Amino acid sequence: MRRVLIAVACFSVCFFVQFVSILGGLAWAIAGGALTSAIFLLLTVFFELDFPLPWLQYILPIAASLAATLVAFIGGVITDSLQWWAAAAAGAVSCSWLVYQTQSRRRCALCDRRLGSSALAFECPRCALEVCADACWDSSHLRCRLCEQNHVSILPAEPRWWDRQLGARVNQGRCQMCMATPDKADLRCCGHCGRPQCRDCWDQANGQCSRCHWTIPDLPENLRPYMLTQ
Repeated sequence: MRRVLIAVACFSVCFFVQFVSILGGLAWAIAGGALTSAIFLLLTVFFELDFPLPWLQYILPIAASLAATLVAFIGGVITDSLQWWAAAAAGAVSCSWLVYQTQSRRRCALCDRRLGSSALAFECPRCALEVCADACWDSSHLRCRLCEQNHVSILPAEPRWWDRQLGARVNQGRCQMCMATPDKADLRCCGHCGRPQCRDCWDQANGQCSRCHWTIPDLPENLRPYMLTQ
C-alpha cells in the first residue's frame, strides 16, 4: 500500500508540473516534459520505490506528461500542436536514465546477472567476488559456489598459526567430521570441547567446531562478519 500511495503522489506531482508548464507555451511545455520525468525518477530513488514491473518506473513519467497534455487539450489550453512533444521529452529523459542505470548497475561476478538496487548480494570471504544471493551464493557454507566447488581455503596454511589457535598437532583419534587419522591428516583439537578436526575440515567449517560450534578466535578479517552472525 505504501508503494502505491507514493507512486500515485509522484505521478500527481509530475502531472501538475507538466500541466503548469504547458500554460507557458511550447518551450516551457517541452522543458516541463523533461522536468516531469526527472522529478519522477529522482523521487523514486529518494523514496527507494521498487516497482513490481521494473519498466513502470520509466513509463509512468511519460504517462503523467501525456495525461497532463491531454487534460490541457480538452480544456483548450493547448496553443501549439507541438506541445504534444512534451511527452517525447519525458521519454528521452526516461531512456537516458535507463541507459545510465543499465551501464552503472552492479553485476554478479559469476553469472554476470545485473544486480538491482534491492538485489541481495554477498562478497565471498574466500575470493572477494561479489555474487548474487539467488544463484551463486552458498548460504550454508558462507562462500560463493565457485569456491565451494574448487575447495578454496581461507584459513592460513602456516603451522604456527594453527599452533597459536588450537595447540599442537595431535597424534591420536580421528577427525570428527571426515574420520581421517593422524597419519593422513593434521588433526587439531577444539579449544572448547577438545574434539579433534583435521585442518581441511576446520577450513570447510569456517573455523567452527562441528560439535559444540566453538569458533577459532583469530579468524581472517574478511570471514569474521559472517561468523559473528552464527
